[in-house]
Amino acid sequence: MRAEIAAAGILLTLHAPAALACGYCVEDKIAAAYDHAVVVHALARKHHVAFFHIDGTLVPGESTRRALEAIAESTKGVDKGTARVSVESASLAVAFDPRRTAFMDVQKGLETKLAARKLSLLPLRLIDRPAEMNYISR
Repeated sequence: MRAEIAAAGILLTLHAPAALACGYCVEDKIAAAYDHAVVVHALARKHHVAFFHIDGTLVPGESTRRALEAIAESTKGVDKGTARVSVESASLAVAFDPRRTAFMDVQKGLETKLAARKLSLLPLRLIDRPAEMNYISR
């Protein structure tokens, strides 16, 4: 019995690193696009920060990241200077003022612009209050 427990422990130890930060879970995607300064500044102004998964084929590299951030920031309702993209984890974060633009309008505007690149979005989370993260459900 002890040998079986030891073998199971060894197997778990060998496979545990593969389970850490795989890039597929929601938390990893959010962490990849998270910028604490953007979140703190947005919440101080009573703005929200939305996190999305980018669905579609992304060409790896800095130029793709910059292009997607420029597209996001040119979208109506998105606060300038707040777009953050992680090409590696296919995630995007933007801040917006919910008193001026509804979340769904921000998402629709982003998706309209990203459609030209054959990309779409899946909402992950919305930060709308300090120390609170809400899942977005459809």
